[in-house]
Amino acid sequence: MTEERYTSSRKWLARAERVTPGAHHLSGRVLTTPERSPMYFERGRGCRITDVDGHEYIDFVMAYGAFLLGYADPEVDAAARQALEQGSLLSMNRPQHVLFAEALVERFAAADMAVLLKTGSEATTAALRIARRATGRRRIARAGYHGWHDWCLPLDRSVPAGLDAQVLEFDSNDPQSLEALFHEYPGEIAAVILAPEMVLPATREVFQAIQDAIHRHGALFVLDEVKTAFRTAPGSVQARFGLKPDLTTVSKGLSNGWPVAAVVGRRGVMSSAAGMHLSATYHGDTAAMAAALTTLRIVEERGVAEHVWALGQRLIDGLNAIAHDHGVPALSYGEPFPPMPFLKFTHPNPETNDALRTAFYEAMLARGVLMHPRHMWFISYAHKPTDIDTTLAHAQSAMKVAREQCRAS
Repeated sequence: MTEERYTSSRKWLARAERVTPGAHHLSGRVLTTPERSPMYFERGRGCRITDVDGHEYIDFVMAYGAFLLGYADPEVDAAARQALEQGSLLSMNRPQHVLFAEALVERFAAADMAVLLKTGSEATTAALRIARRATGRRRIARAGYHGWHDWCLPLDRSVPAGLDAQVLEFDSNDPQSLEALFHEYPGEIAAVILAPEMVLPATREVFQAIQDAIHRHGALFVLDEVKTAFRTAPGSVQARFGLKPDLTTVSKGLSNGWPVAAVVGRRGVMSSAAGMHLSATYHGDTAAMAAALTTLRIVEERGVAEHVWALGQRLIDGLNAIAHDHGVPALSYGEPFPPMPFLKFTHPNPETNDALRTAFYEAMLARGVLMHPRHMWFISYAHKPTDIDTTLAHAQSAMKVAREQCRAS
């Protein structure tokens, strides 16, 4: 692969450097280097994405999980367009808001009410604000990525001082670490928020132990299903493991690329949100809600969760076999389940490991497969068995390239 492959992408990056801090938004960070990976894309359809230099890829990033059905799904986008034609944002409440809240509540056994928002970061922040009001407590315990708001970065110099004393972290694979926080701050922790992908391997026992500890100490359990809901058979992590979170956050796979999010939860907790300032101008946008309702219908009618689970497992198994055949230290697994697969290189020498990872992912890009080297991937309904087979065929040669480059170095 030559650096000339991404000439147009690098030109756009140079223009962005003059007008955008850091030259790109966070989720658009370079995959390996700006010279050897695409930075700018111009269109996507199904599970294919095309960069500004005209190269097409089978995409396993899918806008970081926002497209569960695939890019530009005609039914979803038609529903959104119809809502746009009626005015997607009006001055007061609309029946669509009630219909959407009802549809969300129906899909979570532990939920009675919903608050409608636009992004996953808004949903997690709103959930914790509701939890604080419901409990009268202030501290939070967390495990996982929950967005970009101040409380998510308590040690960063750009946020107010003191948040690290209010937002506590625990090891999601060690429930005793959570118990230790409860003992250190008795009666002070309002809620524990957990991203399911932090429990690896994902077992019912660990989730149940975390839930039991939370409720035993009078705190609320917030399950952050922004990434996992609707793509995880039978619909959510909580349904799969029989959990009963007090609050759940959802977004990403909810609306196939249209911006919408929600907090759902049991009535006794959610009632605390009455009159709370959770308002933003665009929270009432019905175009995204129409897209979400259509997405939910398709997910259930066509067995989407089962489809992405099966293809994710097919990809994981194939990648593990390829790594084994080539003698490359690497492991593929789901974060936490097969619809969200990943491939991690595991060489004990950090420099060698970085070289293996870079060589493999750059070789996959050159072969027309977009996989993120540092972030979980996402399988969409638009991916077909043939896409997985094609990807594995390319992975065979890419793994060989990685092995040979590292031997040469």
